[in-house]
Amino acid sequence: MIEDRSVAAEVSDKLLAANHSIVDALKVVEQHCSKEEAEMFRVEAANVAGHLFAFLLRPLWQLHPDLAPEGLDMTASKKKP
Repeated sequence: MIEDRSVAAEVSDKLLAANHSIVDALKVVEQHCSKEEAEMFRVEAANVAGHLFAFLLRPLWQLHPDLAPEGLDMTASKKKP
């Protein structure tokens, strides 16, 4: 993942903005489309947001825990023997 903290911070901000855009897009769909369309979009939007977190944000925040949103503990947990 990205070692340089300043680059990681910028990437984190942009990925969080992308997530907010997904949420905003879902709101538009819910306001202007049928319930069926909104539900289909919601499922796929959740899939994209989940992948964004699992494959990009989580590894980034595990490397730079201070970049994670307040209240989200991303420090590596120690496994019990």
